[in-house]
Amino acid sequence: MPASKAATALSTVLSNATATDLKAGSTTTDHGVIELSSKTKPTDAAKTLWKHNILGAPVWDEEEKKYIGFFDQRDTVSSVVAASQEASSADDFTTKMVKALAELKIGGGKEKLVDVSSDDMTISFLAARNPFVSVSESCSLADVCAALVEKHCHRVPIVDQESGKCTNIISQSALVKYLARSVPREDLEETLDEAGIAYQKDVVSIVDTAEASEAFTLLDEKRLSGIAVVDEDGMLVGNTSARDIKMAALDEGNIPMDTDILSYLAKVRQATPQKNERYPSCHVHTDTSVAHVIGLLAKTGYHRLFVVDADQKPVGVISVADIVKFAISK
Repeated sequence: MPASKAATALSTVLSNATATDLKAGSTTTDHGVIELSSKTKPTDAAKTLWKHNILGAPVWDEEEKKYIGFFDQRDTVSSVVAASQEASSADDFTTKMVKALAELKIGGGKEKLVDVSSDDMTISFLAARNPFVSVSESCSLADVCAALVEKHCHRVPIVDQESGKCTNIISQSALVKYLARSVPREDLEETLDEAGIAYQKDVVSIVDTAEASEAFTLLDEKRLSGIAVVDEDGMLVGNTSARDIKMAALDEGNIPMDTDILSYLAKVRQATPQKNERYPSCHVHTDTSVAHVIGLLAKTGYHRLFVVDADQKPVGVISVADIVKFAISK
């Protein structure tokens, strides 16, 4: 089978660029990369992520003088659900959330990750769940993609060899945005099927009458950034993502999580409006071009798009991880 023209174009751009060519993204400020101290409280760490509208940040251990992992917003999903269901006030919400974080399970096990009081808990134990895998500034973007694929990471830190500190963090989404603006659209006109992108996979979905707590629990169990919401006929009617957990946490349990998922999302998004938050269409079709898919992922900031048939029923999903893997498949 001849090589995909789109894959060749993407691979060429990535091979000819280095990590320094990718400008610092949302994980950096004027003072550098947004990072967290290993002594930070879980709720304070989560608020930092929400403030900067990011999904994760590296955790630095000052005593060890090294990064010990990443604090990921996905790690807070189950605790937010538990707190929303049990809390009777805003203060109680924080207490319940921290307690739930302490009771997070390791894989399918039943043991607690830590055995400390809410006042003593820091994010160090959570950071260890998400390994710190870094590359140098001279690394090509193709090699960055290879590291993401090989290590199954969502993001790769760029570390200065002298100081040992992060100078930038390259996420899968950042790479997709780079490709969207760097590769000519005419080189990406192949359809998903023509290009051979593996989008046909099981679609994790939940019916629109299900409670919000069920949807977020499914999101947590599958460790996904988003799931499809379908109606009783299986037609795609929406989606929910890890970013909605931020809205739920900021709401502090005021809107009951036993509300059906679509009504809950409408209410919580309206109750906690965030700058630059958008909720556009999240689907494409099998005859959609690679250019349109990459462009849509770049513009929306979504981590995945659902592929639907003529009846609007999900038949697959294509994520930023799929694009990164496809881009180095040549």
